[in-house]
Amino acid sequence: MAENYTMLSDTLAGSEGSGFITRNGQNRKFYEISKVDAHVELKIAEKKLLGHRMSQHKVVGASGSGSGTFYFMNSDALKEFLDYKKIGKFAGSTMQFTNEDPQSTVGRQTVTLFHVILSTIPVAYLEDDSEDPITFDSDFTFDDCDCLEAFQLPENLR
Repeated sequence: MAENYTMLSDTLAGSEGSGFITRNGQNRKFYEISKVDAHVELKIAEKKLLGHRMSQHKVVGASGSGSGTFYFMNSDALKEFLDYKKIGKFAGSTMQFTNEDPQSTVGRQTVTLFHVILSTIPVAYLEDDSEDPITFDSDFTFDDCDCLEAFQLPENLR
């Protein structure tokens, strides 16, 4: 008999997944990700209308943003910035992320973020007393997103 509670085996491990990035029409595995968190913030209008004592709310737009920790091992973002500096054109990139834990019965979710712009672009980094991998943190924005695959209910709740 199925139990109606969340099973630990259906939660997702943060390290189970993958990412891809598209820059200048070239798609490749986004292997330099250490951590990423992307979200949409809804813009909500609030208005008290005649005949109501409480304010009402309506979604009137949205804004995409996020943050990430990346390994310092790729010059693509720097090249993108240099193109902007020299010719005034900034292409942005497309990022796609899949969360999929083989232990979970919820399946996978794949989302694509369009026109991603990192707000911090590493140029150089050295540290004389560190043997750790070099990472950098950056916030980012994105102009649109799509969900290509969505999670399903856990097997014991279907």
